[in-house]
Amino acid sequence: MPNRIELKKSARATTRSARVSAYVFTLIYLVLTAVLNGVNSYMIPSDQLVIFTGDRFIRVSEYLPFSHPPFPAFAVLFVSVLVWLLSSVLAAGWVLYHQGVRRGQTMPYSSLFDGFGFTGKIILLHLVMGLFVFLWTLLLVIPGIIAIYRYRFALYNLCENPEMGVMEAIRLSKQQTMGFKLDLFVLDLTFIGWGILCGLTLGILSIWIRPYIQQTDLAYFDAIRAAKGMGGPGQADQPSDDFFRPDDRF
Repeated sequence: MPNRIELKKSARATTRSARVSAYVFTLIYLVLTAVLNGVNSYMIPSDQLVIFTGDRFIRVSEYLPFSHPPFPAFAVLFVSVLVWLLSSVLAAGWVLYHQGVRRGQTMPYSSLFDGFGFTGKIILLHLVMGLFVFLWTLLLVIPGIIAIYRYRFALYNLCENPEMGVMEAIRLSKQQTMGFKLDLFVLDLTFIGWGILCGLTLGILSIWIRPYIQQTDLAYFDAIRAAKGMGGPGQADQPSDDFFRPDDRF
């Protein structure tokens, strides 16, 4: 079982050791994602949003300084899809930066856009994982949550080796997380307090917390692969005998 305390300490040290500030990088990433989400929200027809005041319903557009007439449905759909695509690729760039920092590399701010080099695979990976999680959720909520943890490392695998196939990245993630899903779930629980504080500061604290959380997750990724005898960066993944156990307990 990975030593959570030690991995968190190493994650903090790794974050501080980044040759290109992880905090400035995070600020750029958060600003770009906020702009994309803002554009997407602006496309929502404001005259269709209503709130209940206790005695009547009122249109939100009556109180918006920049209300606008509704956009055509195809335009709203197009922008929503475009925002999702760009957000997915930027998320891959975010991972690529932190993976490079863990390897001691100098990762420039432009590395946030490195995901555009294999955009197709990133989008396909998100689509396939989304479909799998949706299908598992149809059974019950718990299987859907387990599926989320099952595919948690798929993007890490793809970013580490963009030549890898999408299904191979997912297959490796299933092998890597087998027997460790509960550990990852507990890890996420330990960050709830930080998440609340980030919310209370309107997200400002995220500039310092997001890199720490990401590096901790990557530290778990490396530790789990080491525990399973799988290859690290630049090495081939070698399956161990327990990869193909018939059960996949949470």
